[in-house]
Amino acid sequence: MSTQTPGNPPEGVVFDEAAFKRKMGAAIKLLVLFCTVYFSAAVIATAKFADIAGILIFGIPLAIYTGLLVFVVGIIVTRMCLAQDKGE
Repeated sequence: MSTQTPGNPPEGVVFDEAAFKRKMGAAIKLLVLFCTVYFSAAVIATAKFADIAGILIFGIPLAIYTGLLVFVVGIIVTRMCLAQDKGE
């Protein structure tokens, strides 16, 4: 039976506040990056910006590229967060 009291970490567990702040700051920056890309793609896809969304690049509309960019940035941000968490 464990003698751990509620609210206290188990024995041998140490909270590293500096590492926590560093990881939280990096995670917030990555979130801001993803949100910027996501909302930029969403705004470009609106009816008001149909002319901009319709700009052809290699025969494909800009709106398609920004939509794909959201997925790419999402994967990169996720991998960066996971790698940072694994590195401790």
